[in-house]
Amino acid sequence: MTEFSASDAALEGFHLIRRRWRVILGWAGFTLLALVMMVVLSAVLSVVATAVGGGGARNPVLGLASIVVLCGFLFTQAILGAGVFRLEMRPDEPAFLHLRLGRDEVRLLLVWLITITGGWVLGWASTLVGHAVGAGGVWLELLAAVVAIYFGLRFALAAPISFAERRIDFPRSWRLTRGRVLGLAGMSALSLCLIGLVMVAVLVALALTALGFGGLSGLSGIFGGREALQTHPGIFLLAFAIQILLTPVLWTLGMAPVAAAYRAFAEPAGEAAQPSAG
Repeated sequence: MTEFSASDAALEGFHLIRRRWRVILGWAGFTLLALVMMVVLSAVLSVVATAVGGGGARNPVLGLASIVVLCGFLFTQAILGAGVFRLEMRPDEPAFLHLRLGRDEVRLLLVWLITITGGWVLGWASTLVGHAVGAGGVWLELLAAVVAIYFGLRFALAAPISFAERRIDFPRSWRLTRGRVLGLAGMSALSLCLIGLVMVAVLVALALTALGFGGLSGLSGIFGGREALQTHPGIFLLAFAIQILLTPVLWTLGMAPVAAAYRAFAEPAGEAAQPSAG
C-alpha cells in the first residue's frame, strides 16, 4: 500500500493527459468514428423497424432498435473508460490506442449497470419509507442523498478492481475503502470541481469565439439545433469538434483518479500492477 493523497489523485487525469496527449487525440478520433457508426446504425434500424412494424410509437421493433443503439453507446463509453484504466495499470498490454472490446470492457459496463441499479433501488426504497412513516420529503431526500454518496464512495473502487483484478468484486472495494471515505470524498469533490472548471473554461472560450465571428447571433451556432448548421456552419462545426475532443478528456479526468486511489489502497503493495490471469 502506498501513501494516498486526495489532491494528487484528483490531478492524475491532468498528468495522464500531459504524458499521453497523442493517445487522447486518437481517442477523439475513435469517439467521432463511434458516433458516425451509431448514427448510421440508428438510421438503418429505424428504416427496418418502420418497414417491418410501421411508424407507430408502440412499434416493438423500433423499441428494440433503440435498445441496440443504447447498448452500442454504452459499450463505446466502456471502451473509453477501460482505455484510461489500461493506460494507468497495463500500458504495455497490446491494444490499438490502448482501446479494445473484450472482457475488461464488459465487466466495467456490468459494474456501471449494477451501480446505477443500486442507486435506483435506494431512491425507490427511500420513497417507500417516506410514504410509510410520513417523513418530510426534503429531509428524507437529503438523508437518501447522504446514504447514496456514502455507498458510492465505498464502492468507488469496484470499477478499477474489475479491470486490474479481472473480476467484479464489490466487497473488495468495501474493504479497501474502510476508513478512507473522507479521503475519497475530498478526491471526488476536487475532481468534480476541476472537471467543472474545464467545462466552463471551454464553454466561455467557445462563446467568445462565436461572439467574435458572428456577434450575438453566432451563439446560435453553439446552442442551436439544425438551423445552426445552416446559419453559422463554421461555429457549429467548431463546437462539434470541441465536444468530440472533450469527451475523452473528461473520461480521462474522471477515471484516472479512481485508478490512482486503487493503486494507493491495494494490498499487498504492487498488487495493482500484477493483475491475476484470466
